[in-house]
Amino acid sequence: MRQNTSSPRSNLPFQCFHTCTAPGTNHKTVVLYVRGANPRRLSCKLVSFPQHEPKRVEMLYIGSKSGIHRFTAKLTVDEGDNFQWYCFKISLLNSSSQTTDVVWYSSLGMSRECPLIHHCFAFELNASHPSWVKDLVLYEIFPDRFACSKDYFTIDADHYAADTPIHANVFEYKNLDEVHCGGDLDGTADMLPYLKDMGISGICLSPIFKAPSPKKLDTEDYDVIDPHFGGNGALKRLRQKTSDLDMRLILSATLNHTGDNHPWFDRMERTGKGALHHKDSPYRDYYSFLPNDQAVYFNDNPNCPKLNYASRAIRHMMYKGANSVVKKWISGAYDADGLIIAHASQIGDNGTSRNNLKRLAQICKEARSVHPDCLMIGDYRSDARYVLNTDQNLDGAINYTGFISPIRAFFGGMNLTGDPIPYTGEDFRRTCENYSVGVAQEIKLCLINQLDNSTMPRFFEILGGEKSLYLSALAVLFTWRGIPCVYQGDELGDILDQYEIGPSSPLPYIAMRDHKITPYSKIVSAAVKELSDIRRSNPALTLGSLVFITSGGAYFGYIRLYNDRFSIVLVNASRQAMKIEQGSILFPLLAAMYLPDDNTADSDNNADSGESLLIPLSGRNIRRTDHGEGLEALYDLLSKEKLSVSCFGLTKSSDEFSENFIKNFIKELVAGKTITMPARTTVIINNEKKD
Repeated sequence: MRQNTSSPRSNLPFQCFHTCTAPGTNHKTVVLYVRGANPRRLSCKLVSFPQHEPKRVEMLYIGSKSGIHRFTAKLTVDEGDNFQWYCFKISLLNSSSQTTDVVWYSSLGMSRECPLIHHCFAFELNASHPSWVKDLVLYEIFPDRFACSKDYFTIDADHYAADTPIHANVFEYKNLDEVHCGGDLDGTADMLPYLKDMGISGICLSPIFKAPSPKKLDTEDYDVIDPHFGGNGALKRLRQKTSDLDMRLILSATLNHTGDNHPWFDRMERTGKGALHHKDSPYRDYYSFLPNDQAVYFNDNPNCPKLNYASRAIRHMMYKGANSVVKKWISGAYDADGLIIAHASQIGDNGTSRNNLKRLAQICKEARSVHPDCLMIGDYRSDARYVLNTDQNLDGAINYTGFISPIRAFFGGMNLTGDPIPYTGEDFRRTCENYSVGVAQEIKLCLINQLDNSTMPRFFEILGGEKSLYLSALAVLFTWRGIPCVYQGDELGDILDQYEIGPSSPLPYIAMRDHKITPYSKIVSAAVKELSDIRRSNPALTLGSLVFITSGGAYFGYIRLYNDRFSIVLVNASRQAMKIEQGSILFPLLAAMYLPDDNTADSDNNADSGESLLIPLSGRNIRRTDHGEGLEALYDLLSKEKLSVSCFGLTKSSDEFSENFIKNFIKELVAGKTITMPARTTVIINNEKKD
């Protein structure tokens, strides 16, 4: 007979928290914090999958403090793969120690059923990602439009001085996607001190190999830096200058396809032995052809024939050979620090993406064989987790799904394709949390986050020139988990709007370097510098876990945690001050920061805290009625922290604001009252390093 499955309550009177494993911590000791139910009524098991089957370990109850109970267990993983997943099984017992209810806790939250493996907490047993990534602040450059060593741009034989902004209407009858504007790598090198002074520690270049188009996605020769950019010598000079300034250099490469002018394909029949016109060509199997001899093209673009990685010869040319494309540019005289692989999802065999994971892993393996500490990134518009969660593959990806798309939707109300979309703070939280489910912390730190790039409208434009929101969003970019990347011109502020400077427009960098800019541009540039400094001063922002603590219509908040350091980030995009319910939103921070390893002296074996603490199960839209009772002692410890407050947006940072905010913030927390978030502002609260 089928049992009655209607639960007398759709939630449980306890709350769980576990910090995902972060680099530098001991992943073999797993800690689970539970609040609400009496510890004698809890049975907690750590469930890992070292060989893809569940392995259950009873967790040891260590003790309690302020009603928060600590359970620990050793994670047996040495006999498993490099990528590991685990979750928790929590049973609620009655007075006879019989199970009355069971909940599973994973990175997806609480659920009634055992989560899928890829929904569990994840980590890498032997993470091999570059250690220098943690402090990296990137600046993306489209060299043709960035800076010119001649101090002027040349467009259709006309000169445009680079010491003043160039209004977009100058190019009203020109298609900038089809003309070169004269930027070069020596001009980029001249601007490096300016970027360094702004807190930038690395640059990534869009493709620079010889190609007819300005964006260089139709490679004509992988061995030559485009003459428009100064040739191979210019890249050597740029590499030397980045080294002198202790800055990283990351290149982009289109490995999925070539241009149709490449000698291997040779549409124009310049060599007499190209693959397109000659079936006996030595390069015929470099590309894929249909039975009717029609070549297979990237996105059906006849200028971009797809490479065929089923060919041993093309694998040798692209990454296996000693002088292959990949090895040449990340070693020797050029020695780039990393590679961004354009259209990485489509690389594969016989005109398809077949064996995509295998080919990407081979590319990464060969790259690391000559440069073990290089950063390998995939440029993905879609979900990249299928490759990120595989061993010895890409370190990370351009984070469109997990950051770029939701941040543009929340602040600008527009998706990646330019469609208007109503988006709340709760939508932002849900999207970002869902994308991070089952991804190892070490990989999350290698994801590149941006507000915009050359492929989409300027972020300042979709905000309608809202200056406060622009600063507020910059603060989110620099406090988010992963690598912050500023696209060229993002620090220009209202100049972008005044002169309609688009993502592919020439930029007035000499004017900026000489400080001939607007007052607001100075504010934005100073904010980038300040945010870079804040980020590097707190390891919680470079290495820490990220946990959402609140979200609603026009606001959200999260904390970053790493050892004894934390950062609380509160974002309010509305036009008025916002009050949010306090409850126990800082429970994760309080548990991780103030519960020592052994709390038995303060053991708490009293009754359950009662029905005022109702934590919803995943998938249920149930209001939390917890008011944070019992946490006063831990909030008192928080009040003793030395805190610093920084504001970006409508509210400006000041000693007076910082002092009042900290005083009221702690007071409101301890009193269990609402927290006030200033309008159009991101507030960052950091604790200082302890002596």
